[in-house]
Amino acid sequence: MKPISAVALLFVAVLGILFIYVSMDIPDFGDPCSPANRYVNLHISIDAGADGLEDSLRAGIIPDELSSRIKARGFPSPLETEYTIEEVEGGWDVLIAMEELLYPEPEKYYFLKEEGNKLVVYRYSIPVRWEEKCEEEIGVPNMVTAGLADYRGYDTLGETTVIFTAGIAVILLLRRRGKL
Repeated sequence: MKPISAVALLFVAVLGILFIYVSMDIPDFGDPCSPANRYVNLHISIDAGADGLEDSLRAGIIPDELSSRIKARGFPSPLETEYTIEEVEGGWDVLIAMEELLYPEPEKYYFLKEEGNKLVVYRYSIPVRWEEKCEEEIGVPNMVTAGLADYRGYDTLGETTVIFTAGIAVILLLRRRGKL
């Protein structure tokens, strides 16, 4: 066996092992509570042992320390917008009023959850909003169709235009080659 073939075989084996290792962390297909489908940990937390923290969250008040840490990470601070807090199973949803015409009602933005002695902040992912609102806003019960046809309509139109243009270019090049 040539040395270059042995190196190539070793490289393919290492990539195969790496692929298997990485694929072990992929969540089950369709798991609605997987991080990519539900919410993402922002790695922002405060000490949950503070007196009255749960009572203030139940009363709809977000601690200043938590809000300032959220703002420091570059996310919208709940204290700078109109917000409401709803207690849900496992934690609290923070709904923020968006200042856009398309969002007339407050949207789920953060999920606060007590883990051990810390209150951890999660950010809801876009599929959660699509799942909850696509049929109401668009009238399409299928999330994928709603995403491609409405939410990302211009993006889909652009991709279709690029593929169509590439197809026409290939046809024109092949026709030209035949005439020579």
